[in-house]
Amino acid sequence: MRVKVKLLGWMRQFLADHIEHFDERDFDLPEDATAADLVAALGFGDTSFMLMRNGDKLPDELFATTTLHAGDSLVFVPPLKGG
Repeated sequence: MRVKVKLLGWMRQFLADHIEHFDERDFDLPEDATAADLVAALGFGDTSFMLMRNGDKLPDELFATTTLHAGDSLVFVPPLKGG
């Protein structure tokens, strides 16, 4: 299954070492992959972020139980900084 992943702000600096930096790209995942599987594959396990799935915020507590589907659009948004 293929999903589209977009990284906003400085999220790309937290990517796992084996993944080349990108702003937006398609990823092939197993048919039963969850949002938690994608987060782990990208290396974002210890990073603070908000995940949007198809335009809706996906709460952290639902990552492990939310199965992704072909064509899903996932946007990783870093926490806001500034003051």
